[in-house]
Amino acid sequence: MKNVYKIVLVALIITTTTSCNDDDFLEQTSVDQLTSASFWRNAEDAQSGLVAAYSELESRSNFWDGWQEGRPVVEYFRSDYALPGPDASNYAHWMSIYNFTYTNGHTFIDVIWTTNYKGLNFANQVITKVGEMTSDKISEAEKKQIIGEATFLRGYYHFKLLTLYEQIILRTELISNETLDKPLSTRPEAWEVIINDFKQAAEMLQTVDNTEPGRATKGAALAYLGKAYMYKAGDPSSSEASDFENAALAFKPIVEGAAGSYALESDFSSLFNGENENNKESIFELQFKTADATSNNSTRLHAFVGDWSIGGWGGIAATMDIVNEMKSEGMIASNGLYDNRLYGSLYFRDPFYNDPNTNQMQGSTWDELMMETYENTNDNAVYFRKWLPNYVWNNSYVGVNVVLMRYADVLLMYAEALNETGATPQAIDFINNVRAVHGHMPPITVTSQADVKKQIIHERTMELTLESVRFFDLRRWNMLDQAMQAAGRSNFSAASHAYLPIPLSEINSNSAIN
Repeated sequence: MKNVYKIVLVALIITTTTSCNDDDFLEQTSVDQLTSASFWRNAEDAQSGLVAAYSELESRSNFWDGWQEGRPVVEYFRSDYALPGPDASNYAHWMSIYNFTYTNGHTFIDVIWTTNYKGLNFANQVITKVGEMTSDKISEAEKKQIIGEATFLRGYYHFKLLTLYEQIILRTELISNETLDKPLSTRPEAWEVIINDFKQAAEMLQTVDNTEPGRATKGAALAYLGKAYMYKAGDPSSSEASDFENAALAFKPIVEGAAGSYALESDFSSLFNGENENNKESIFELQFKTADATSNNSTRLHAFVGDWSIGGWGGIAATMDIVNEMKSEGMIASNGLYDNRLYGSLYFRDPFYNDPNTNQMQGSTWDELMMETYENTNDNAVYFRKWLPNYVWNNSYVGVNVVLMRYADVLLMYAEALNETGATPQAIDFINNVRAVHGHMPPITVTSQADVKKQIIHERTMELTLESVRFFDLRRWNMLDQAMQAAGRSNFSAASHAYLPIPLSEINSNSAIN
């Protein structure tokens, strides 16, 4: 499987239900009349089935609604540091997400739900059908690897759903007429299934050094196991005293090297601009390899993020509050600048972006581009820089990968878990490591558990802005209402908007939850 995300005929062969409740899913067949029962003939079929399971990651198969619009709007717009870009007001369905006036009939809420369940359907077919294959069809080693990856994906899809929606339907079996309509699970039930899948996957998978880029590894399974425990720790309905301890235990083999060779990359910007893909810091990375508009192997995320001034669509902007937060320690980096992660995350009016000798604004300067586009210097405008390719700009399809889990995130979560369990001096060491390599910043001076927690909140802003963690971090820290109020998001209430509602389409088609 040279490209794990290539969409192949198997998507027609395996049941192609677009939600967990399509009435005709059992009747669909491929063009060559292969059925789900007769498809699993050999290792090649098993690998092709796994391709289909990967194809739904981050709702990428529904390309327009699911990726370049849906996922960024749903996950980025709900950050307290985000603003609608100049083009966003043209789209009422974007603005309803930003303003928290959406309903359960919103197209993005439906698309993200249905594509994740489509991925679960594919993953369960791989786990079941490959599990039934005999040794004359597939070797035990390949069988174990494929089932391990599918188990990771099942954990991932359930985790994604539980992160977004307050209640979900657990799908751990092949769909049949008897299981088509199924009630919502409790959050403790869902956490148990997710954690068990990541544990099982970690036992079955190989390290990153022995795995093709883009495929799930032991490190990825442990990283998401630890992340699940961190999120569970902040979930009032499910948290346990041991969650932080369990998170630390999951992260420890990654940090100590037992789960593979990971390290921080010295060039922070290269993690996001397409020039350093599948690097030593990447733990799980969404692969985009072509610039073909007909393929799910390409993306226009950069066009959504990029402002009009650099040729983007102007889909999203940032607040001045995030600039102030990122500047809050002053110009104390070893190269005389602010924390260098600021410049890898945002662009705004600043001497750094107005230096004609470096042309950091996509080959130009801030004032030049703003005067050309807006006829003023836009002194208070702020835009995101992550996911912008660092070459001649165009807003067409590109192959810039999107990192879903990286080593810096693991180090900061590990530091947080250690701090919460009383190992604050050890936590400080990991914080300082990330600061030094990515920010060129000196060691922190705070030492108390409470102050280190505040520092971790700051570090996660510096490190992970626009990487789909801010809203969920605020939620698990019980800071959503406070942050949204400070940002002027008056329509927001954590009681109503911390989670997305169950889609209307699911309610209408699933008799078990009516």
